[in-house]
Amino acid sequence: MKKVFIYSFLILIAACTSNKNFQKANQQVNRNTAANQLAQQQIAPSKPAVVAMKTRYLLKDSSSVRIFMELEVENLNKGQVIQQLNDNFRFNWLLQSDYGIRDRLASGKIDINEQNLLLRDAKVTLSFDIPRPKNAAKGLLLTEVFQLEDNKKSNNDLMIDFYGNRLSDRFGVFIGNVDIPIFKNYINKRDSFQLKSVLNHTRELFLIRYKNDFLPAQSPMATSIRPSIPSLTIEEIQRVQANSYIKLANEGLYQVVEDTNATNNGFGFLIVDERYPRYTKPELLSKPLIYMTTSQELKIISDNPNAKQALDKFFLTITAGNQLVSKKIIKSYYHRIEEANRLFTTFKEGWKTDKGMVYIILGPPNKVQRSRDREVWVYAQNQNFSEIIFTFNRKPNQFTENYYELVRYPEYQAYWFPFVEAWRTGNVVD
Repeated sequence: MKKVFIYSFLILIAACTSNKNFQKANQQVNRNTAANQLAQQQIAPSKPAVVAMKTRYLLKDSSSVRIFMELEVENLNKGQVIQQLNDNFRFNWLLQSDYGIRDRLASGKIDINEQNLLLRDAKVTLSFDIPRPKNAAKGLLLTEVFQLEDNKKSNNDLMIDFYGNRLSDRFGVFIGNVDIPIFKNYINKRDSFQLKSVLNHTRELFLIRYKNDFLPAQSPMATSIRPSIPSLTIEEIQRVQANSYIKLANEGLYQVVEDTNATNNGFGFLIVDERYPRYTKPELLSKPLIYMTTSQELKIISDNPNAKQALDKFFLTITAGNQLVSKKIIKSYYHRIEEANRLFTTFKEGWKTDKGMVYIILGPPNKVQRSRDREVWVYAQNQNFSEIIFTFNRKPNQFTENYYELVRYPEYQAYWFPFVEAWRTGNVVD
């Protein structure tokens, strides 16, 4: 009987051991399965997605216009750009008479091939021609990128003057030997560039350099509005030839014109240092602090001959000596400065513009509504604020058609100062 008990006990132990081994093995299988699934998710490439798009145009001749489209596409394999774009997207265009008029002057599909595609600066640029509709002086071009997998659409709108009244309708800035004009309004001074038309017309043009000392944007609550462009001082005029390479050593604001007596019909750009749109020099880093400092704080920073010391002292003061929070604020704030320069530079640096100011403090809007002469930025309601709306009116000038000024209201104070305080306490998420 004792032997039977011992034998039964040994069987029970063996069974328990086997069951534990089975459980361990099963757990290991589950872990391996989960790991394999995770590995497959990590290995499986994400689908390409369009995150931003821009368009511009140059008149080709009296019957057609050359359109240039710049796309920022995530998850794009640089070795399979054409195939991935054709497999994942459809590109279309539609020409209407104007905003709010749903007519169809012309439409078409944009083909993607080696002849009209270029990968430049991690961005995809496309070019295609559209015909000029009969008797049409102007038209609204709507370009659409349709993502096949999730039916998501990305759109862009562009007003076209088929008469080409402005020089910028006919000539663009081309860097290097690339046949696509730049979309930005600044050129790094290390770069050689050409002023060219689509059909490479040869002609004499003029470059005018102005003194560039524009002030930063006024606060959204400002009641006395100063002129966007004060009186300008010409520092230099030089003749240049279209299609010839140009390299400018002096930084500043330049304007391209056909006639020095008709400066209203031209276009402008900035010649900037090699690091722009990023700022790294302490003397440049201090000026954009105007949006998050008091006038007294900014004066103390400006009066200190040691710009780096002044910056360090300011950030450590507002964070009560907390170096980690100071570093977080510095990193986030100057990333916004860089983005504002990249996105909004016109005849002055992007951070100085009204759009740049709002972007720096509040970040990118949740929604943008555009019409011919107005752009509305909408910031969604959250637990602290109701919906915030900023309206920018287009103010064309001798340098650009795409300069916008903010419609200012004293009521913005209730929203603005809490956001500024969030910056000063390190509570802004970039």
